[in-house]
Amino acid sequence: MPAALLRAQERPPNFLVIVADDHGWNDAGCYGHPVLRTPNLDRMASEGIRFTHCFTTAPLCSPGRGAVMTGLYPHVSGVTRLVQGADAARLSMRPNLWTFAKGLKELGYETAAARKWHLSTAGPTAHGFDHGFPDRAAYLAQSVAFLERPHPRPFCLYFCPTHTHRPFRSHEGFEYRPEDVAECLPPYLRDTPQVREHYAWYLSETSKMDDEIGSLLGALERSRELDRTVVAFVTDHGPSMHRAKFSLYEWGTHSSLIFRGPGVSGSGRVGTGLASTVDIGPTLMSLAGGRAPESCQGIDLTARLAGRSGDGRPYVFSEHHERNHLTAIRSERFKLIRNHTREAPLMWPQVIRNWQEMAEDTLRQPYPLPRPPVEFYDLAADPLESRNLADDPAYRSQLAQLRGELDRWSEMPPQ
Repeated sequence: MPAALLRAQERPPNFLVIVADDHGWNDAGCYGHPVLRTPNLDRMASEGIRFTHCFTTAPLCSPGRGAVMTGLYPHVSGVTRLVQGADAARLSMRPNLWTFAKGLKELGYETAAARKWHLSTAGPTAHGFDHGFPDRAAYLAQSVAFLERPHPRPFCLYFCPTHTHRPFRSHEGFEYRPEDVAECLPPYLRDTPQVREHYAWYLSETSKMDDEIGSLLGALERSRELDRTVVAFVTDHGPSMHRAKFSLYEWGTHSSLIFRGPGVSGSGRVGTGLASTVDIGPTLMSLAGGRAPESCQGIDLTARLAGRSGDGRPYVFSEHHERNHLTAIRSERFKLIRNHTREAPLMWPQVIRNWQEMAEDTLRQPYPLPRPPVEFYDLAADPLESRNLADDPAYRSQLAQLRGELDRWSEMPPQ
């Protein structure tokens, strides 16, 4: 149903917004994974639309989630690094920033945030949410209870499971054997016993996350709210493996994006145009009958959800500021990465320890040090970004165009 008709309803739709943690964009059955069992994500995609070219703004939890929450790029919102440790208060999302939770609350919504926050030391209730369910042991039960109980007004649950964040482990009932995953290992990694074992654990974590999503969908069915609820699934960035998290390569910035429910026409549709995670907030506001503020940098995707062409994106942007400074722009075909820092490794000893000692020599292609000042890739011919064309005269005009757009984006002032 188009957004205009939704606004004419007596009550706007509810929202269930699911943000996966460190999860590969195509690690779901509906995205073509040959082994992974994700029946609930597959159901969502079969009942709605699955985007194939959505990208996050950062390969890191706090800035990636900050963009979803505020509709702003990290260097504009100020959420550029992990909100943790001694500097957590200084790095926190500022309370005066607009969030989609604040916007929905102004429209009369009851809002709740479950499990991972990682955006401020103040917690979600300081940024527009009525309720917070952070407890590891209780968040799922509290979320199910929130969805099942009667709501006199529309509601939004922001649900952020952490299963696919390191450390990985195998879950009973969702096991994968290392010998079963050899044919579907990520192409960036070598086939070693360690890689197979870690990847099998990661798939188990993904299936466990999908099972929790099924619990939420079941709660909405029992409360008879499923058909009045827009369910959105997005990933904050790529998985906790080499050439993904902490990097601006495709596996680090490519994101899943699935919508189903009111305002989403058709079943099993595939959206191939570029989208960004900064688009989530403006889209939710439009579906609710409101508007994001003019300062919001995301675009409204409701026309595309409804099956119309809508406004597309010629480019998506991403950035990284944790121990490195990297920026990137991607068109449908080309990708430019600018390495503002060139000597610092993308992986450091603490990360390797946190990754259960998944050694860097599992990479098919080691990270170069020093990194080149510019990396430029023709993704149509080289989807694994293995051939840097920055010095190839045949691509001079394309490189110049993306460099100019990246310069303009980088100069956006903080808010």
